[in-house]
Amino acid sequence: MRRGEDDGLRLLALERLGPLASPIARQALEEGVAEVEPDVLAWTGTMGLVHGHLVVLWLDPDLHARVIEVPSVIDALTAAVAAAVARVSGNALAELKIVARATRPARSAPYRGRF
Repeated sequence: MRRGEDDGLRLLALERLGPLASPIARQALEEGVAEVEPDVLAWTGTMGLVHGHLVVLWLDPDLHARVIEVPSVIDALTAAVAAAVARVSGNALAELKIVARATRPARSAPYRGRF
């Protein structure tokens, strides 16, 4: 897996979520941004070396609050992301972090035209 934002992983997880999933879980995957930190863990399994990846799902603060309020939504998101990561043999989800992103970054302005 590549380091950084992975829209393909997010879309695959959305597909793995299934049609009966919570609307909040679906919204989180539709509107969120997934970033991957590859190879945070590694272990030997029955099929050989397994690479464990950290996935961070960045959500708007309001959506984040709704997601973490319902444990079944967190479970559904974790299962969907784990299935998406494991689609490639030898890969597994080490951890899913669901994080609120800042609404707007602070803007800086030059003082009297100077930097």
